[in-house]
This record gives sequence, structure tokens and C-alpha cells, in this order.
Amino acid sequence: MKRVLDTAILVACMLIFGTVNTVFFKLMFQVECPTLPSGYRLFDKPWFTNVEMFLAEASLLLVFYFGRSRRSSARPDTEPGSFVLEPARHGPPPYYFLVPAGCDVFGTGIASVAMMYIQAAVWQMMRGAIIVFSAILAVIFLKRKLRAFHWIGVAVTVIGLCLVGFAAVMQQTPSNPRSDHATLGVLLVLVAQVFAAFQCTFEEYLLTGHEVSSTQTVGMEGAWGCGIMVVILSIMTLIPGSDHGSYESLPDGVHMMSGSNFLQGITLAYMVSIGLYNYVGMQICRKLSAVTRCLVDCLRTSVVWSIELGLYYLISEQYGSPWTSYCWIQLLGFIFLFLGTLIYNDVVGVPGLRKTKDGIPNQVLQATWSPTVNRAAAWGKGSTFGPRSPPWSPMGSSDSPLAWPFGRSPPVDSLQNPLLDSGIEESLILNEEEIDAQM
Repeated sequence: MKRVLDTAILVACMLIFGTVNTVFFKLMFQVECPTLPSGYRLFDKPWFTNVEMFLAEASLLLVFYFGRSRRSSARPDTEPGSFVLEPARHGPPPYYFLVPAGCDVFGTGIASVAMMYIQAAVWQMMRGAIIVFSAILAVIFLKRKLRAFHWIGVAVTVIGLCLVGFAAVMQQTPSNPRSDHATLGVLLVLVAQVFAAFQCTFEEYLLTGHEVSSTQTVGMEGAWGCGIMVVILSIMTLIPGSDHGSYESLPDGVHMMSGSNFLQGITLAYMVSIGLYNYVGMQICRKLSAVTRCLVDCLRTSVVWSIELGLYYLISEQYGSPWTSYCWIQLLGFIFLFLGTLIYNDVVGVPGLRKTKDGIPNQVLQATWSPTVNRAAAWGKGSTFGPRSPPWSPMGSSDSPLAWPFGRSPPVDSLQNPLLDSGIEESLILNEEEIDAQM
């Protein structure tokens, strides 16, 4: 009973942190701040906010190294005359995280630009496109064969995306001068999901077979992202544009941030919520069923939409968004998106299709609208193992286009000692005398 209660509390925390993350992300672009050389205007620095996100992700490295140091200090000493056989520690080099981090930089940066032009609820719903792009990339790059219900789930998801996108383009918000660019916002968030899908694909392709925790992965990608964003913002400041002579002025962004206490408070809450959402999500998502993960995404979007309506009607028309006649179409699209996710994850069966046991394990293909949830749910046992992939075979085809463990044989060391990659989490202590007796 206590375990169920603890899990329920963590799921509630994940829902709260995820909602705060999205709502405050949108609020940042609706705040008027002092600008250079004088006056006020809306905070329109999408790439500047990208740095804040990566700083929050990089902070998880502190959690990772602190936890590793505690595990090392808690390891019992072995007695004289004994030795230890431990699982193989194939830690990936730091540069392995550069490519996924690059995808993350452009994916989240483009998504930040899209957030300025569309409602937060629409933005959250359109992220469901990651299921479509992830399925396509899994077939092309990971050589997976999806079943019929997967493609049906993708088709239903596409219908939902079309309905939500149509409603977003048709409804105009007079209080938001950027709403006339809703078409651009919808297209940009779709492009962002392509980068997000590539990020997940590269993570699995590069990190499978290595001992790496999801916390370490997010932290390393956050650190790489901070470095990449420093270069990008420097270049954007030098490129001519409408933002004080730049494409996006870094000095003006710092001035706007330092001149608004309200924006500083929102930014701090946004960064804290990102760190906590990633940490909590990665701790519990691999323990949850597919239907629970889908429900968390559904509830998060519903709560975000409700808060947007409350901000508009109860606080100020400057914040949030109103209910329009096209919101009914948006609601219908949301239902299709949710149904498509359930079908893709084999939670809701399709009449006439018999479930089979062959092919790729279903847990590998489960996907939601959140990359954090997808990563945590698909990775293997505990926090010290990397992405979970289809099991390799020592007699696997040598002409497979992918490296081990997707088709080719595993490293020679693994074949010589199968214990090294068997997933044993605790050290196996053997005494020399016992071994001599066995021989």
C-alpha cells in the first residue's frame, strides 16, 4: 500500500511539474519587460530561454555524480583472498552526447519560437507528432518492423494533428498580436518534433550497450547544449535583424531579464520545474504501465488548457487564451491524439487485429508526447543501464546494417564471459579456494 501511495505522489508531482513547465514557458513570452534603450515590449527571446532549459538539464549532473559517489562509498570491502566479478562498465565517451544534444538544441529552439505564436495547449498537443516521426525513423534507421496496430495508431494521431492544427490556424486572439502567425507556429512545432525524434533515435543508436543512466544523459546533453547555445546566441547577435540590429540581441535579452522581477520569478520556476520534471519522470516512468504514461500526458495537456482559460478570464486577457468556436474542433483533435497514442502503445486494441508475440518487444516502441517520458520508459533496468533494445543473438546476421546490439554479434569480451552483459546489478564475490575446488 505504501508503495502504491508513493508512486501516486510521484505521478502527481510529475503532472504538476510538467504543467508548470509548459504554462510558465508560455507566460515568459507574454510578459512586458524594459528594453534597450528605453520603453517596454513583450519578451521575445526564444533562443535565450533555450539556455535556461539547458542549464536546468545540466544541473542533473550534480544529482548523477552525487548518487554515484554515494554508491561507491557504500560498496562493501572484500576480504583478502577474494576478487570481484562486476558487470561490464562500457561508459560512453562525452562526445557521444554531442549529436543528441545538437538535435535537442535545434528542436527545443524551434519549439520555443513556435510557442510565441500559438497557445500553450495547442503547442502541447502538436508535440504528439513525435509519435509519427519516431515510428518512421525506427523503421528507416533502426530497421524495425512495426505491426498493423502501430500504423493505425500513427494514422489516428495524424488525424488529430490535422484537426488541432486547423483549429489553431483558424482561431484568432485579438489580445495576442502574434496570433496571426499561428500557421508558422504550427509548422515550426512539427519541425521541432522531427529533431526530437532524431534525438531519441540517436540516443538509442549511440548509447545502447553502454552503461549510462538517463540522469547522466540529460545532464550531459544539457552541458553540451549550454556550450552550443553560447555559440548560437553569439552568432545571432552578430547577424543583422530587427532586434536592435540583430537577429536576436543577447544584450537586450539580459537587460529585459534583469529589469523585470516578474520575469525572473517565472524563469526560476520554469528552470526548477524542468529539473524536477526530468528527475521525477526518469525515476518512476519505467515502473508505470503504458496506459498510466498516456494518462499523465493527457491530464497534463488538459490542465494546461484549463489554466490558460482561467488566466484569460480570471486574471487578465494579456495572459492565457479564450474559448472560441474552433476550440470544439481542437477538443475533437485532442481526443484523436489521445486515442492514437493508446492504439500505438497497444493499450486499446483494434478490432480484427490479433495480438502477436513476435517482432520487437512492445516496451521498446512505447511512446508518448513527452521525450522525457519516452526516454525513461524505454531504458532498461534501474538507473545505471542505457536504452533497452531488442536482445542480440550471438549468431546474428553479420550483414546487418546496424552495429551490435541491433543485428551484429556483440563484442568478443561479452561472448567470452556472458556474465559481463547479463544485467546483474550486484557484484559477485567468489573465493579463490572455492574456484580451485571446482576445478
